[in-house]
Amino acid sequence: MKRAGMLLFGFGYIVLFVEAVRVGVAWWRGEIGQPSWDEGLLLASLPVLAWIWWQHLSPFGRGRGQCLLPPDDAGKPPR
Repeated sequence: MKRAGMLLFGFGYIVLFVEAVRVGVAWWRGEIGQPSWDEGLLLASLPVLAWIWWQHLSPFGRGRGQCLLPPDDAGKPPR
């Protein structure tokens, strides 16, 4: 049950993030003059959603993207 809940939460997050990016791009291009209340909520939530993506889901966030060093005992015969 926990796995199904996490999958459902992840799906909802991705849908919300994609819709927020879509509205953000349309607003940036001037396709949206005065955003409605739901578009305004999506625009306001975009920085938070992007931060969550960058810190927890992106392969480039928090400690990722670094090369791993070999172990200290590399080259020594096994005991």
